[in-house]
Amino acid sequence: MILRLLRSIFMKYLSTFLFPLLTSSGPAANSTMSQHENGRLIIARALGFRLWQHSLHCFVFLFSFLLFAKPMGAEAGPSSVPVPEYSVVVDAGHGGAIVRRKDDRWDPISRKYLSSFLPGTQYTKYTEHELMLELALRVHHYLQLTQTEAGWKKFEALLKQFSPQQKFVRIKFNSYLSRKDGWKDRSLPASHPDVNAPYRLYDYPDRKTGRIQKGRISKINDQEPYLVLSLHLNPAPPGHSGGMAAVLAPGWQTFDLLRKISLKQKPASAFYRLPWASHWLSTEPGWNKLQAARADAWVYMNGYWSNKSGTAPWYKKARGFRHNLFQWRYADPAGWEKKALRERKSTGPYSMIYSKWRPEGRFWEREQSKAEYWRREAAVSGSGITYGGDNHLASNELMRFIQYGVRTQVPEKRASNKLGPILDPFVSTYTLPTYTNAIVAFLEVGHLNVWRDRRMVIDQREEVAISLAVGIYSLFAGLELKKPGYGPYLPRGRKLDFAKYESLPQGNYFKIVDNRP
Repeated sequence: MILRLLRSIFMKYLSTFLFPLLTSSGPAANSTMSQHENGRLIIARALGFRLWQHSLHCFVFLFSFLLFAKPMGAEAGPSSVPVPEYSVVVDAGHGGAIVRRKDDRWDPISRKYLSSFLPGTQYTKYTEHELMLELALRVHHYLQLTQTEAGWKKFEALLKQFSPQQKFVRIKFNSYLSRKDGWKDRSLPASHPDVNAPYRLYDYPDRKTGRIQKGRISKINDQEPYLVLSLHLNPAPPGHSGGMAAVLAPGWQTFDLLRKISLKQKPASAFYRLPWASHWLSTEPGWNKLQAARADAWVYMNGYWSNKSGTAPWYKKARGFRHNLFQWRYADPAGWEKKALRERKSTGPYSMIYSKWRPEGRFWEREQSKAEYWRREAAVSGSGITYGGDNHLASNELMRFIQYGVRTQVPEKRASNKLGPILDPFVSTYTLPTYTNAIVAFLEVGHLNVWRDRRMVIDQREEVAISLAVGIYSLFAGLELKKPGYGPYLPRGRKLDFAKYESLPQGNYFKIVDNRP
């Protein structure tokens, strides 16, 4: 409206002063001028009129810009600055059926599956894969609210349950689910050879065409997520009181130390000085934690379990050259299978002689990079996290948000004994935290066969989902929390340093993962 008024005023001015100059009597009015000359003058006047129109539009634009433009340094409006967007994958563990055959970890060398499919734990009528899918769907729902302005208002209301802040940093989450259903939601019986195909971790061949299909890890990497939230439940041994725990995979520094211990280049005591030595998962009966850790180092580097002394491969326990079992940037070049068979006793990355093994290739360059050290090994300054890197930080913080958030939203859960504690982490060479270029918060949310934990994930599912969604927001934007809070575990509310991963010499760590150019 104001622009129309300005244009009207300026038009009146021009019609009063400028336009008469273009239409006044002159040579063109002279009856003795030739028709040719008169035509040229008409054209010149027309051009002059077009120039006048163009000048008018420019004047109005500049005048309105000066009238309405904000001074430099003034606060930008909501549409002037793009809203930061981050990809997050919510991974509900497992999803497949219990089968008695080997059904995951397809090995291109032996042309067979190396491992049983892991269906998750079960207690009476309750299954881990169903309960965690229900939780994942709700976390995904809350993260997706940030996609629209109307949804953001609802998400802000959730943030205000946790925080006294009046304003919150606006961000968007592009949330993805690693699976949207379980095997019971499909038409295949448990006996069918493809029943677990959609839920396998590793890539696998299509039974009819032989073409390699992407498993869960490859699909997660395709989304180039900054964060993966992986949700699981654990079975508790007799007498265990339950609780929640992080699942961590060490990086190059720890496994290289274990290799040197096996080669007698370092003493065994060096392992026990590691901050996570006492948390190492040992699944082989009669093995201590050092023996289990050395076997994990063999799996990580050589693709096989080792014998108990850590000096030679245990060929009956093949685990595959895992970095080559996915479609991603860090797989070895085509033809690696023949090279692996040819070089088993040679010096190189496929050697089965520990002293001749060498970390060669893009994957091993990745493993020795700063980003992997930050993600899986480092202490995090000012956080209380002394090992396990940003994966440990994110996992611990989100568990604290569950503890804080459930108690904030459900008053009867505020006593310290109403929720299970945060336990020490499980440590091993786990697949998901190792082979994804993302911060991985791998959570055992509780123990399914412990009543207190089971009731939390069923009766307080919505409050747990909200707590996780708010906690994820806090990892990206930071969040001041209401004090004093309830229970023994309070989140720190400080954002994780994602920026250091974005500015690596080779590019954004979260983007340099799949095979796209």
